Amino acid sequence: MISASHSTKPRLPFFDRTEMISLAKPAYQPQMDGLRALAVLIILLHHFNGPFHFLHQFGPVAVRFFFVLSGYLITRILLKSRQRFEEEKSTGWSEYGRFQMRRLIRTLPPYYLSILLVFWLDFPPVRETLQWTLPFLTNLYMVSINDFPHTISHFWSIAVQEQFYLVWPIVIFCLPKKWLKYTLALLILAAVGFRFYCIQTGAPDIFRWFSLLNSLDSFAIGGILAWVSFRHPGLIVGSRTRLWSGALALVALAVAHGFRYLPLQNYATIWIEVLEAAAMGWVVACSVQGFRGWPGRLLASRPLTYIGQVSYGIYVYHIIVSILLAPVFTAVFGPIENGGLAQVVRFLIQFGITLGFAAFSWHWFEQPILKLRDRAARWLGTKAVPEKPAPASALARR
Repeated sequence: MISASHSTKPRLPFFDRTEMISLAKPAYQPQMDGLRALAVLIILLHHFNGPFHFLHQFGPVAVRFFFVLSGYLITRILLKSRQRFEEEKSTGWSEYGRFQMRRLIRTLPPYYLSILLVFWLDFPPVRETLQWTLPFLTNLYMVSINDFPHTISHFWSIAVQEQFYLVWPIVIFCLPKKWLKYTLALLILAAVGFRFYCIQTGAPDIFRWFSLLNSLDSFAIGGILAWVSFRHPGLIVGSRTRLWSGALALVALAVAHGFRYLPLQNYATIWIEVLEAAAMGWVVACSVQGFRGWPGRLLASRPLTYIGQVSYGIYVYHIIVSILLAPVFTAVFGPIENGGLAQVVRFLIQFGITLGFAAFSWHWFEQPILKLRDRAARWLGTKAVPEKPAPASALARR
């Protein structure tokens, strides 16, 4: 451990001037929104068949980033909530209700608006699957039919997160504190074991990809970051440590990328998600304190932070834009496989319209609804704390 007053260490590139990272730093970190923006842009490049084809293969890594980030943020919120009711400032039930109310008020409006739009536009199979999409069970619907309906395909990751949010607060509030670290480790083992089971039994690929169990290690790695920061709020790691740990993260990412070229039935593939999640855990930990130099300035730039702030809306609406524009693009540019300038133009048009719709939704639809959180919090006997827009989740085929 390095003292915060220590100033003899040489400065290293790409990291904050403090040369340290504090996982418990409470202030808003704009670079985290910048990372959300980069992740959702990779998803859009993939789903819109945009340029820079080499980035398309990193869609699954964007999935891991959002899941790890969710695990970190949600676990910290829940640990603070537990501390409040343990100090008898509230009750466990009121904290659980407060958490669920805040999450639903944030996530439901744009999600249900997107379902309403595709229902009104009569995109199949939305009308036939409302009993799955409305209660956040789209991933289970895909598993039940062993198929991947394009219109609602992007809802699977939102469903996985909401299912995790339903159960995880109960675990945090009821589990003895000393068991939490073991539970987080057990979740990682459970995810790896689930993938081993899928290979051993020959389970369908969709069952493996879209089940909540397959993402538990990503949530758990984010949870471990939160647990460490909450138990040791003064934890600091020197920039040299961050440098070699970053090298390990790159190695983990490279190994996971190599494993993706293997047949899915190869047992080495059970480590793909956990290796990617570990690498993304390093990114999340670093973004809490911040990168320095040009990477930090880029991530904290106004365009990227704004895209990150509305990334949830971008995610839930982007498939609608893609479906509506597909026949127009086919008529104007020809088959979607055409590359070159036409591919760039197609992507920019789709991205511009999606960003515009997400911005309109955020300022004129979502923000007014978010004011209800204060009233709900007062009804539950606690004070609401403002938060940034929810991060998007990501979907990427293997």
